[in-house]
Amino acid sequence: MRDLAATCDFYARALGMEVVTFGEGRTALRFGDQKINVHVAGHEPATIAARPTPGSGDFCLISREPLARWIEHLKAAGVAVEQGPGRRTGARGPIDSIYLRDPDGNLVEIANEVEAPAEPISPLRDWLRALQAAVRARDFAAGRALCVPEMIAFGTRAEFVEGLARIEAEQWRHVWPAIRDFTMRADEARGGIDGDRGWIAARWDSLGVRPDGSTFSRPGRCTILFERRDGRWLATHTHFSLVPGG
Repeated sequence: MRDLAATCDFYARALGMEVVTFGEGRTALRFGDQKINVHVAGHEPATIAARPTPGSGDFCLISREPLARWIEHLKAAGVAVEQGPGRRTGARGPIDSIYLRDPDGNLVEIANEVEAPAEPISPLRDWLRALQAAVRARDFAAGRALCVPEMIAFGTRAEFVEGLARIEAEQWRHVWPAIRDFTMRADEARGGIDGDRGWIAARWDSLGVRPDGSTFSRPGRCTILFERRDGRWLATHTHFSLVPGG
């Protein structure tokens, strides 16, 4: 910086930072658990940036205070907002931010982090995880609770089965006890929701068990249709099949 007093006054008055002294009379600007070490051009300490130049800084400060309050405060402090507010990309995700400059011309960004919207198919991903838990526990009652009674299913073992009772008897009770580590790749699933209907396509992994107790990889894929009834997403059709050649 060119003027220590002007810089400290700006950051304390305009941005609410605390001016602190440390070491052998060095100065820093503290905010929360962070601080910025400052020094006057031509009087730098021994350890500094490779090419310190007043006005070359560009950094972002995350704040919980709404930007509207910041804009009002900065206006009262006589500090101009150069750009914003606007939506941008921060280090941890989307942000809304404004830009201003300090006495040396360094670019200072003040930002509010924006919570990323939940994915529309999050409830369907949760359904996959619930099914995974039911299969692993061989909990057929929990599996039935995820489906409509009139569900239709295609599968590797049962080619076409209608009605939840038959699906459990002809598909689930033959497969679930014979596999281990059933894992839905819920985070990779793709699908969509339109009103009270939805669909999802996903891959899954499992281990098959041979008569001698040894296991082998048994991967597969599925497509599931859903209907929302009384606020709950229930499967109306499932198609589970092994990966070709798997």
